[in-house]
Amino acid sequence: MHAIQIWTLAIRPKTLIASISPVLIAATMAIKIGNFDWLIFLCTMCTALGIQITTNLANDYFDCLKGADTYQRKGFIRVTQAKLVSHKTMRQAIMISMLFTLLSGIYLVIIGKALIACLLIVSLCLSILYTAGPYPLAYLGLGDLFVFIFFGPIAVSGAYYLQIGSLSLEVLLAGIAPGAISTAILTVNNVRDIDEDLLANKKTLVTCFGKSFGKWEYLFCLLTAFGSLFFFYDSHPFALCTTLCLLPAGILVKTMFTHKSPMELNLLLIKTGQLLCLFTALFCIGWML
Repeated sequence: MHAIQIWTLAIRPKTLIASISPVLIAATMAIKIGNFDWLIFLCTMCTALGIQITTNLANDYFDCLKGADTYQRKGFIRVTQAKLVSHKTMRQAIMISMLFTLLSGIYLVIIGKALIACLLIVSLCLSILYTAGPYPLAYLGLGDLFVFIFFGPIAVSGAYYLQIGSLSLEVLLAGIAPGAISTAILTVNNVRDIDEDLLANKKTLVTCFGKSFGKWEYLFCLLTAFGSLFFFYDSHPFALCTTLCLLPAGILVKTMFTHKSPMELNLLLIKTGQLLCLFTALFCIGWML
């Protein structure tokens, strides 16, 4: 396999919409107000992507070390477990990704000062601690909460604060939907990997409460995402055009409840990422109308 293919697998591009979405939503809200800076936007996007890529690489590496990823896995190839990348090379890749994130965040720290500096450091630390250390978040049933908060309200609020210099309840509410759909993506992953996670003693909400719980959690996440739109019924009614996503969302929920094989969930994971992409596009268009 070519090196480009290997590292493409490692960074998991089909999931990167989780970090792109909140930055786009925040940028759209800033543009609507009339205060938008392209350099801040680009640096924010690079930093957000850097944090998620660091998380993905660290997850690939530490899940292999902890035995959560084995040759029996039903999900996409994990390059460390598949021995496509050595442990040393993956550690170097994680460091490079962290360095890139810090460099792209320097300008943001200058703009946002202590608040953004703290957010950047905490986000990077948690990107490693998600699967590393003696008490990794993903192994303690905290992965869902981490994804919802940091790929939802915090991501949207941080990106918006950098553009405008202030926060509002409206911005926090706008972060609910991307956070909830990103959590739905994680839920698909956890339902698919429940057998391997149980063997590795990886405590996710699905391993703790069962596969049926995971199916209902997926539905709850999508209902939360679309339900949050009604906060904007009076102020930005056209944002409700995102309800056009309800039909494809319903099809995805049906797949989650009726799938026969864990392998079917690989496609569901991809399609849930595509749902987030469509949701983001419609939200941004509706917000500008």
